[in-house]
Amino acid sequence: MASYTNEYSQFPKQLMTLHQFMDVTDNIAAFVDQIKSLQARGAYQHAARLIELNKELLNKCFLSAEYLNFLDEETRNLEIMAKSKYQGIYYQDQNPIESCELLDIWIGD
Repeated sequence: MASYTNEYSQFPKQLMTLHQFMDVTDNIAAFVDQIKSLQARGAYQHAARLIELNKELLNKCFLSAEYLNFLDEETRNLEIMAKSKYQGIYYQDQNPIESCELLDIWIGD
C-alpha cells in the first residue's frame, strides 16, 4: 500500500483549507500586462522579481503550479486513504476466510 505524501498537503493530519479565488480587477490586469511586457522585452529577472513581490495577491486570482500540485497531492492522498478503508461484502454460502480482511462482511444463508 502506498503511503501519504506531504510535500504540499497535510492530509490526513489537517483538512484542506477552502480557497476562494477573487475576480481580477483592472489594477491586477494592468499589473499582469506589465509583467508580460517585461517578459516580451526579455527582462525576465525584473518580471520574476515583480511576481515574487506580489505572489500573495497573484495567488488569490490565478491558479499557480504550486496550488495545482497541492490539489494533485491532496487527491492522491485521499485515494490512498479510500483504498486503505476498503470493505468487502461477500454474499455466499461458504465463508470466504481466505479473502476476508479485518472489516469485511460475510452474508450467508
